[in-house]
Amino acid sequence: GDLTALSVPRFHVDPSPIELTGPVRPGEYLGVTGPRAAWLGVETGEAELWVHPLKVGTGFRLSFSTPRYGAPIPGDVVARTIHVRPELTTITYSHAAFQVRQHILAPRDTAASGILVLLEVDSPEPMEIVAEFHPVLNYMWPASLGGQYAYWDGGRRVFVLSESLQRRNAVVGSPWATNSVEHPAHQLGDAPRTMVIPVDPERARAEFIPIAVAAGTVPRDTVFARYSRLIAGAEMLYRDTRAWADHALASTASVTTPDPSLDLALEWAKINLEEQRVCNPDLGCGFVAGWGLSRTGGRPGFGWFFGGDAMINTWAMDALGQWELVAEELRFLANYQRDDGKITHEISQAAAHIDWFDTYPYAYYHADTTPHWMYAVYLYWRASGDDDLLRELWPAYKRAWEWCLTAETDGDGIIENTVGGLGAVEVGGLGAALHQDIYLAGVWTAALQGTVAMAEHMNDGQVLDAATALGPVANETLNSAYWSETEGHHAFGILSDGTTNDNLTVWPAAAAAFGLFGGERARGTLRRIAGDRISSDWGTHMLSTESELYDPLQYNMGTVWPFVTGFASWAQYRYRRPWAGYHLMDAVKQMTFDWSLGRHGELFSGNFYQPLDQTVPHQFFASSMLPNPLLRGVFGWEPDAPNNRARIAPQLPADWQEASVRGLRVGETTLDVEITGGWTAAGGERHARIRNSGGPPVTVDYLADVPLGAAFVDFSIAGAEWVDAPREPGAPGAAMPSPRVRLAEGEPAVVTTRWQGGLAVAPPRIDLEPGQRSTGLRVIDFESDGEGWLLTIEGTAGHEYLVDLYGTAVQAMATGDGATVSPAPPTADAARAGMGGGRFMVAFVAGERMAGEGRRTVTLRLVPAGP
Repeated sequence: GDLTALSVPRFHVDPSPIELTGPVRPGEYLGVTGPRAAWLGVETGEAELWVHPLKVGTGFRLSFSTPRYGAPIPGDVVARTIHVRPELTTITYSHAAFQVRQHILAPRDTAASGILVLLEVDSPEPMEIVAEFHPVLNYMWPASLGGQYAYWDGGRRVFVLSESLQRRNAVVGSPWATNSVEHPAHQLGDAPRTMVIPVDPERARAEFIPIAVAAGTVPRDTVFARYSRLIAGAEMLYRDTRAWADHALASTASVTTPDPSLDLALEWAKINLEEQRVCNPDLGCGFVAGWGLSRTGGRPGFGWFFGGDAMINTWAMDALGQWELVAEELRFLANYQRDDGKITHEISQAAAHIDWFDTYPYAYYHADTTPHWMYAVYLYWRASGDDDLLRELWPAYKRAWEWCLTAETDGDGIIENTVGGLGAVEVGGLGAALHQDIYLAGVWTAALQGTVAMAEHMNDGQVLDAATALGPVANETLNSAYWSETEGHHAFGILSDGTTNDNLTVWPAAAAAFGLFGGERARGTLRRIAGDRISSDWGTHMLSTESELYDPLQYNMGTVWPFVTGFASWAQYRYRRPWAGYHLMDAVKQMTFDWSLGRHGELFSGNFYQPLDQTVPHQFFASSMLPNPLLRGVFGWEPDAPNNRARIAPQLPADWQEASVRGLRVGETTLDVEITGGWTAAGGERHARIRNSGGPPVTVDYLADVPLGAAFVDFSIAGAEWVDAPREPGAPGAAMPSPRVRLAEGEPAVVTTRWQGGLAVAPPRIDLEPGQRSTGLRVIDFESDGEGWLLTIEGTAGHEYLVDLYGTAVQAMATGDGATVSPAPPTADAARAGMGGGRFMVAFVAGERMAGEGRRTVTLRLVPAGP
């Protein structure tokens, strides 16, 4: 057809319920990604154009000319605001003579291989828009092409990009364009290609001005057809993408809490996890790790397939209910499993055009990816009860299992980095002489537990017997061989000479998040992780700030990663230490709004709340570490579909009086949970309303969160039968019964917990400011000793902090001379006054030479207040 006759009648761009808006910030990443293509740019409008696996162009930007202004007006000078929506992102350019809204769409329709830009122009006078870009037409790293050229096809009003064989083709154009700046067709050159779009104000009031990008390793006529489809189907593609976003939000778990920004951040995490899915025309549909600018290179962040990252993300997706995507990804990785059973670590999007799997070293060089895949299969099966997929994947699972056994050579039950490959770290001195690391050990031990359960379900006696025998050996190694009695925490690794690398790192938090550590040793490690040397205001360092190896700007030696921050938060909740876990989850929440809107960056400086210059700004395993501690920690969600059961063990912040979660899926059943309640100086009560909102009957175990030191606890249940009273071993209040109820569809059960006495501490709240240093309060430990309570906190010398307690009215005094304690000013919240406890200001004393610098730890003695 005639490409110049294409048009896009104006349609209404609907507001999104999770839309984020703000002023344009020069240099801040702004990406619009779909399964087939990506617009990777910055908020001022410059962008790279990708249609996978091809980088079509770079330096895309707009400029504007009006009759009353002699010189062109660059778009980055007049870019004022951005509106970020899951389905469509808008940059608004505002000038005294015009306003242009640039709507950017990467369609979800996998048949639409390209990007569509729709310009909404408001100008009383005729004007011109100039669109420019540098043609590239090259494969994603590490593949490459030669012989590229580009030319203007005036009859079609498009730039045609191709190469000598004409097997890879792209077009960039607009039916509104009238002319271009020409360059020799036999070379790309350094100057940008430009096309001029005259704007008729009357026509522009009725139509969008489309600019489309289409490409592929396909004949040129096919690319022209894709270009035509993008423009002709613009409104349909927008509506389809909006429908995808609506479904992604409505069909998965959502929360309502006293913090609306937390609720909103979870919605964006869900969108991000959906957006990791890329459909490569050669390789299939799988999860990429993250997006960022490639600039002059061919690596758009981590925009290719990563096995370990993807498997980590599935844990959050299991809890959210994004099961269809998880199942597809598990199959995708099984499809690229090596003959010996090892699961691939990474696959370039250009892998089909090079000898990726045999010549390049990256495909299988991580050891942890294989047990990650195994554990992901288990958690997916636990959430969904999908026996069909388990049977389908079981042959691949057994091959993965057999590979893991070949990587365990020293008899301690743990697979080894020296045999299997990399685990926690890829660069830096922390990995020197490493035999095995605790991250690899943790995920392998967790995978062993899953292997036992699935092998029993599959009646695979050979695997069951071997895993049952190996599991206790691995668990003993993890809990004993990795424990450093001298340091009082779990070591990072076991070295080739049999000694341990005793550096304090965040990596034991992974094993703790899986619940693999026992008793006091878990507490010892988590106490140390809770302090600022690991847990900064904005997340966890990989390595302690007190280590000789610490470098705040080095990838594995001291930067702050949201990914491991989520492990640490989840681990603190797993061992019922919510006051140490909440601020870490909250930091990941705040990243949603402080940097690239709706996104989560890969890593941050260890010294300042600031992303590193080379960070990937849209990293998916960072996004996954908001849902994990929120759903699995704060709400204590644990589905067990094979046994038609679920567990809910909420640990709400003490200053939350209500919270709810909707859409928790277990097998074919969906649950909604609403928690309300309050405190008094004499005790308190909490009501958990649990409803089966759809699906077969399911049994729910409810573990109440009763304050430390409560003297009497009573339960009542309305709307369901108390089936029995299992006990929760190893947790505060372990002797306390937890109700088990069976819920049919439509039935709500209300479990009421009442207690007398007890005390709870609200988690510290830290309002992050970009560029700040870490100075916030940490709760290191909280325990009852029969006479009262001991609250161990850490702060910065010379700073004062609010400590907010609920329950038994208490007096507070500092043990030692590191801090002073005084009553806090009265709160204006009248309801808070009746909730007991106490509010105290704790001032950490600065030493003469400290000038307010340095961290200090102090223990507060809390005793019941007199009459």
